[in-house]
Amino acid sequence: MKAFKIWILLLIFIQIETVINFKCGTNYLKIKPKHLNLKQNNKTSSILKDTEYRPIEIAYDFTTLKQPSSMSSSIFETVKSILKETRNEFSKILQVQHTDIDLSESAEDIMDACELSNIGEGYKDFLVDNDLIIFPMFDSLENEVLAAAAPCLLHPETHRPIGGVVYINNNLNFDKTNINFYMKNILLHEITHVLVFHPIFFNYFNMNTTENGISFIKSTKVLEKSREYFNCSSLTKIPLEDYGDEKSAGSHWESRYMLGDYMISTDYPDAAISDITLALFEDTGLYKVNYYTGGLFKFGKNKGCEFFNSTCVNSKGEATFDEFCTTSKEPKCSSSRALKSSCYTTEGGYPTADYCPIPFEYHSDSSYYQKHCKYGTASESLEIMGNNSFCFMSSLTQGTTAVTERPVCYEVSCDTTNNKIIVTVGTATISCDDEAVSNPSGLRGSITCPKYNDLCASPTNDGKAYNDMYNIFTKKAADDSYIYPTSYDDYTGNALYEDDDDNITPVSRSDDYNIKINLILLAFGLLLFII
Repeated sequence: MKAFKIWILLLIFIQIETVINFKCGTNYLKIKPKHLNLKQNNKTSSILKDTEYRPIEIAYDFTTLKQPSSMSSSIFETVKSILKETRNEFSKILQVQHTDIDLSESAEDIMDACELSNIGEGYKDFLVDNDLIIFPMFDSLENEVLAAAAPCLLHPETHRPIGGVVYINNNLNFDKTNINFYMKNILLHEITHVLVFHPIFFNYFNMNTTENGISFIKSTKVLEKSREYFNCSSLTKIPLEDYGDEKSAGSHWESRYMLGDYMISTDYPDAAISDITLALFEDTGLYKVNYYTGGLFKFGKNKGCEFFNSTCVNSKGEATFDEFCTTSKEPKCSSSRALKSSCYTTEGGYPTADYCPIPFEYHSDSSYYQKHCKYGTASESLEIMGNNSFCFMSSLTQGTTAVTERPVCYEVSCDTTNNKIIVTVGTATISCDDEAVSNPSGLRGSITCPKYNDLCASPTNDGKAYNDMYNIFTKKAADDSYIYPTSYDDYTGNALYEDDDDNITPVSRSDDYNIKINLILLAFGLLLFII
């Protein structure tokens, strides 16, 4: 009996740890960004209204990236290489107005603002040709936090971030398959915290509001893109994450509505960049944005205002939208169809999605994205993994014995003339649009096709739909009108000074709730021992 009680109490503590466990710990960093004081250094810098925009140039000071004793030199160089690759992705989607800044007398200011003990000897020229300098570091972060980042240095006139820090957990498993793609997603996320997705920018540019302890974004372009995307003209605000205590609340999108966007708080394996996140960049007035993302983000798309107003599971225990599920481990395709997954119902549902049950894929012990339609491994002969493969619910087989419907990755192209999805299954070619096709040539069973616009809304010039946002960034849209100009004069905001209270640690409605639940569980466990 005593052993049973110990086991129960252990499970309770595991539950408590699960409640507070997160993947991005940006709010851990208490760095308060400071303006570079050029006047003190007898230097001047001015951004002219007619200064041309150019692709953003990001540099790294690798002096701050110390190789951990437990890390091999090859892994260390791989991380540096991934950092460089991630930098290049931002230059494809963002443009800024550049001004040369002489930092020759600013070493102490930089180290003080960014909480650094040293910087590289070339610091004087960090911002002569570049627009942002990142100081990457390895650290043993808490509670399985993968990484954390924050802006630390701001332009004295435009308030655009010109310096930032990125901490990477040196206990990550760098030996897993697909570590490059996994790390690239993490770093894209973290550098976005430096560039725009941070409470200090929300406050300064008057982008946010707080109601009942929950933070929301209410900026103009975000609302415009959100209303269009969700097909809800009455949207007045988009919620930020309210779960995660000081680790992630208030500095990420709420997963209940934005699951799959790369700026949610966890390493959800079906990551894409949404127009809504890109609109956040534009709302600062500091960036021009390339909105062509290929439409890979699809969670909640066109589901209307009810997607925000109703629960994810109704009183009968039924999922209210296709984005959700109710049967534990039920095979599913993710919303973007880039991932084979199964229904996550542990603890009732995904914690950061307000405990809604969703399609989910766990990373295996040996591989990240094991069931991704590009990076995963084919599990049957008809399955094709690659850049243009997507997940379908299918019972197709070449054999004579029927098989159960399951998620399978097949190669896809887009018939832009007839608005049809072209699916390649073995030697068969299937043309479909929002329908089930049974017993196609040489095959037994059926395949359920989504609507044409779900996969082919933004095909590239080669007529392909891509399942990887990095491939999409490099492809040119068939419609050339995908760049929306931004003017530096468009933004309005209150002056930001170094002694302002920037409210970097947001309030979370889930904090009190989680504490109460944990205390109840702990009391229950202690009661078992008393009895």
